[in-house]
Amino acid sequence: MTFKTTGHAYVADPASSANSAPIASFTRDKHSDAHHVRMIRADDGGALRTFNGGLAHENGWYTSRKAGRVLHWQGAAQYDFLTRAEVEFTVVRVASESVRFEFTRRGKKQVYTIDVELVAPDGTVTLIEIKRDERDLADPEYRAKLTAVHEICDERGIRFKVILRHQIWDSLVHRRNVMLFCSRRFVTILPEHLERLEAHERLVGTNATFGSAAKAIAPNCPRTGEAVLQALTVARRIEIDLTRSLLDTTPVTIH
Repeated sequence: MTFKTTGHAYVADPASSANSAPIASFTRDKHSDAHHVRMIRADDGGALRTFNGGLAHENGWYTSRKAGRVLHWQGAAQYDFLTRAEVEFTVVRVASESVRFEFTRRGKKQVYTIDVELVAPDGTVTLIEIKRDERDLADPEYRAKLTAVHEICDERGIRFKVILRHQIWDSLVHRRNVMLFCSRRFVTILPEHLERLEAHERLVGTNATFGSAAKAIAPNCPRTGEAVLQALTVARRIEIDLTRSLLDTTPVTIH
């Protein structure tokens, strides 16, 4: 997933817009002891922390096809991010609340649990911290903790990003398309659906259109073809740009 971030130091400029250039580059935190770090990972991509109500913000469970399990979420922004990750072609696996860091800073123990973990096709791991807006980064001590976490990740070849809620969606069209495709993630994909898609690929190549691919998958029922194609997008057999309006002529790539 590609997002505009608030910069490596993760200190947002309140006067900047979503399209502004990143601010000052990451600077090592001299108060952190990188030699005393524990990285704890939940079993089978599960969550290290969960809540069932009792919070000031929304929280719940998200059934993910990519994760092969339910994922815990806290806050509407994290739910939105998990929904987008579910259909994003560049995401192979997704987990939430699944990695925790324990380290010392200024002689005090620090504990930090990530919001979302993404795994790319090449195995690259990206850890995501999701915030509603820049006000959630106002506390200097919290910003210092995130900076220390960035350093820890950097030394381990892991990417770390802070994403603000307004950066998740490119537009209302984007959000509506993602929600639609995500709602079809558990549609049954039959062997004959794949056989027809592969036959269509042999006929037209890997570059097709939404309408032609859907019709090829289910010639006698266009709505079934669309639903299966949308499930195939989650399964990473179909790649499509969901930031644009969805038409029969919308390009798709068959994988």
